[in-house]
Amino acid sequence: MKLGKHIFGVGAMTGISRIFGFVRDVLIARVLGAGRLSDVFFTAFRLPNLFRDLLGEGALSSIFIPMYADSKRDSKFAQNVFSWLMVILLGLTLLFEIFMPLVICILAPGFEAEAGKLALTVRIARIMFVYVIFVCLSAFLSAVLNAFSRFLLASFMPVLLNIMLICALLLAMVFGSDNVLYLMAGTVVVSGILQMLILWGRIRHRHFGLRLIVPRWTPQIRDMFRRFGVSIVGSGFYQITMIIGTFVASFQSGAVSWLYYSDRIVQLPFAMIGLALGTVLMSSMSSAIADKNYRSVYIQQNSSMRRGLMLIFPCVAGLFVLSEPIIRYLFQYGAWTGTATTAVSYAIMIQVFALPAMLVSQIYSKTLYASQDVKTPVRTSMISLAVASVLYLTLFPFVGYLAIPIGVVASGYLKNYLLARACRRCGLSRIDSRTVRAIVAFGLLSAILGLILTQVSITGIWTLMFAIAGYGIIYLPIAYVIDRKI
Repeated sequence: MKLGKHIFGVGAMTGISRIFGFVRDVLIARVLGAGRLSDVFFTAFRLPNLFRDLLGEGALSSIFIPMYADSKRDSKFAQNVFSWLMVILLGLTLLFEIFMPLVICILAPGFEAEAGKLALTVRIARIMFVYVIFVCLSAFLSAVLNAFSRFLLASFMPVLLNIMLICALLLAMVFGSDNVLYLMAGTVVVSGILQMLILWGRIRHRHFGLRLIVPRWTPQIRDMFRRFGVSIVGSGFYQITMIIGTFVASFQSGAVSWLYYSDRIVQLPFAMIGLALGTVLMSSMSSAIADKNYRSVYIQQNSSMRRGLMLIFPCVAGLFVLSEPIIRYLFQYGAWTGTATTAVSYAIMIQVFALPAMLVSQIYSKTLYASQDVKTPVRTSMISLAVASVLYLTLFPFVGYLAIPIGVVASGYLKNYLLARACRRCGLSRIDSRTVRAIVAFGLLSAILGLILTQVSITGIWTLMFAIAGYGIIYLPIAYVIDRKI
């Protein structure tokens, strides 16, 4: 497998998706602002996103791809998993539709303080939760394609959701709509249906032999669901901590939206670099460990860590320095206020320091999952989640919503340390001296250029773009030489 080529392809598609996502967020900010309506939408939308990550792109794919590789890509095994997933998703959706008022009360109890806010959130969440069925099935279909080293179409699918939401928001702006939240919720569901149909059609076109059957309870399925039950908390670490953060932040008006936008900014470089790297490593690591080729595992780890941190460190420095002008020139229009800009920029300046830990954790966690060790990532995630929750609750009375990004950073580095120690103990990690020297050099270079960037006066969107471009033009050639020569 050409690792660099696939990482670049997935990262490029993810970047396109995030660009459309920013356009979508700019329009949401303009139409909904950063208050009551946006709090309702983002809280309702967090539920299907959580289950997509847990049931689709997180725990299930981490368990399925190694087992699929071990089964020599047996189509009957894939069909059985697909059919069981359909049954589970239908049952789960029915339960949440019935108990949605209780779920929203637990998720955002602070909404009860505003008349009608909780009831509106329940109605929107019930519509959007149907999206869980289609997006989770789409994520499973993407995992099948990834196992065959077909990454591009799957990584392009999120663009469809963003394009359709952009169209819905433009319609609301042009023609006006008192029911914009219902329009957006319906659009989310339709996009999920289209994603599933496109991916399923691609798989059938490639003759991979995937179709719905009567689910059968086999030893493989029993083993997979046993591992799945153990790993679901571990794979959902980041999403679950953000859900707890929503619970705490709901007691401060506007904080849910401020944290959503800060998370979107921080997630952009992580998605383009960290998630792209993890997506490709899951397949390549599974094949290498199945073949007991540990030399390939070590080479992939060191190469991924050097290249990933080479790109992540300048993002940390750049976002820390430019967080306020980025938010001001991207979002401060229409219903968006200067107060919201300041609040979001403060959250970014803290949360951005979690990026290196998030990226390296991807490498270690994918290594452990590829070796079919699901217990270790779960234990580390439970410890990290407990630390994050304690920090949220302890710090919120003193620093308000900023307790959430502080908790994310601290727990992220703790998780990274625990995963690295586990990999070393199992003989699944050997970080060489070249990688250590390169990481130190990339960090120092990023910090120096970041200090220089503080002296640049940002007076508009064009100067902001020139500053970012100039930073990259100076940094990347020097970093490339360091990586080659050090």
